[in-house]
Amino acid sequence: MKGRSAHRAARDLVGALRRQTARVGSETPSVRGADWRIAVVASVNAGADTVTTDDGIVVRRWESYLAPAVGDIIGITQSGGGSWGTWGRWAAGAGHRATQTGTALLSWTSASFATTTVAFPSPFPVAPRVFTNIASGGGEVARWSSRAYSITTTGFTAYMAAPAATNSTGVNVPLQWEATIL
Repeated sequence: MKGRSAHRAARDLVGALRRQTARVGSETPSVRGADWRIAVVASVNAGADTVTTDDGIVVRRWESYLAPAVGDIIGITQSGGGSWGTWGRWAAGAGHRATQTGTALLSWTSASFATTTVAFPSPFPVAPRVFTNIASGGGEVARWSSRAYSITTTGFTAYMAAPAATNSTGVNVPLQWEATIL
């Protein structure tokens, strides 16, 4: 009887040690190896090139993660040594889109340039980069150029200009635009 008790105690001890090893291993990065998960950005620490997640983890941004914003949904990865990094945004924060596009129609009479104000469908968390294209190859407009200026989080001013200040007339000339924080 005494031998059975010692045997049972040894079995119970082995079981307890296995359970403790599994628990510690699952909670310790250096034991379990690298890990990754999804997180939400709670604050942006621009000077340190880090973001802090909504559960308090400070994460270093990789160079590819441009214009981080509070509310961004990001993938974060942890090294075996415990350091956290993020390769970037999986989705912009609530109500934000990382890229927006549209078309503005410009009309003018006897002018060498035309402008219009364009509002984004939804605001960006930071001022985006904006690219424009005149979507018409007809007439004198075929030689015109376009650009965006006065870019803010809510919109920009579209500008089209003739070469060498040549006056012309245009009606509903489509100017395509793309704005992005990627």
